[in-house]
Amino acid sequence: MTSHFSAPKRVAIYARYSSDHQKPTSIEDQTRECRRYADRQDGWVVVQVFDDVAISGAIKDRHGFDALVEFVARGECDVVLFEHLDRVARDLEFLMTFDKRARYAGVELHQLHRGQLSLFDIGILGTFAQLFLEELKVKTRRGLQGRVEAGKNTGGRAYGYRSVPLPEVNGKGTGSVMEIVPSEAAIVREIFEHYASGKSPREIAANLNLRGIPSPRGSGAGSGHWRTNTIYGNRSRSTGILNNELYIGHQVWNRLSYHKHPETGRRVSKPNPREEWIITEQPDLRIIEKDLWERVKGQQDLIDNSRTKAEATGKRGAGAAQAARRRKYLLSGLLTCGQCGGNMTRCRQRRTASLLLCQRQGEGRVRLHRNARRQGSFCGRSAAQRIAAWADAG
Repeated sequence: MTSHFSAPKRVAIYARYSSDHQKPTSIEDQTRECRRYADRQDGWVVVQVFDDVAISGAIKDRHGFDALVEFVARGECDVVLFEHLDRVARDLEFLMTFDKRARYAGVELHQLHRGQLSLFDIGILGTFAQLFLEELKVKTRRGLQGRVEAGKNTGGRAYGYRSVPLPEVNGKGTGSVMEIVPSEAAIVREIFEHYASGKSPREIAANLNLRGIPSPRGSGAGSGHWRTNTIYGNRSRSTGILNNELYIGHQVWNRLSYHKHPETGRRVSKPNPREEWIITEQPDLRIIEKDLWERVKGQQDLIDNSRTKAEATGKRGAGAAQAARRRKYLLSGLLTCGQCGGNMTRCRQRRTASLLLCQRQGEGRVRLHRNARRQGSFCGRSAAQRIAAWADAG
């Protein structure tokens, strides 16, 4: 009599939960149910468990799932078992690719209470999994829009404000509203005043850091230091202290839209047309007066125009930015020394007065020091003599 022995099927379990209303114990629950299912099958042996915690099924770069893919490719399992196909992914293309790799490796995909999944099963279940995310996105946006129109906070915290929970109704939260933080509001006004007066974002940030003023992220994760970008940001995206319209009492929603990157699955933001923005008036949240806001916008326009001109002359990056920040005066670039022909430069000597000095080139580099005359960077004539010489020459 001949006996037939079949090798046990090696089973890899995969579990995942996202952050949308699920508990961390979900991983344990999924794993427990999968183990029970495997124990009821003839010859199944669980050899490895893979999981991803608080990660969306639309994201491709997942540590646990990546390890599972490598495990399958090495031929170290015969079955991949999961509670539901949407635990593997909520992207149809992603699921079909994984199924193709599993079939190539001779590995079966099994779902609890359904058994082995065919190509047809994966196509149907994967489509429903992806549609769920699309519907959830629409419902979430509708809910957020309702909060905006009701004057409630939609998440996040702008510098100068804090979120205050509203009273619960029947034991359930009703959202939150923002209120001004006086100490931070004073810093916001200072930033706007200094920028409007001609100080650069770099100078403003350096001064705040020198005084030990906590930055927007100073009390939590991050460096805790003010940076140029924190203040100036990106005008087209309305980021940065100087571009936040909430400071003039305008709460703006739907400024950006988010799309899933086809390769990584991660969210990428894109600016929406201004006509699609939803703007609600919030006068109680105004920190900056309109005239100061307009002065800052005018200063930004000058900088942007200067940057555009600098880029037109071939300057890029830091060179264009430096040219844009450089201050312009009435006679900038027009004065020359009557004795040596060198360019005249403005040199700040006192708090209340400035001097015009003759700039002289030295070894290919211009040196501008308070002790410039001793260093030999300027013509030896006094400022008054040089200005007089220029006037006589005219």
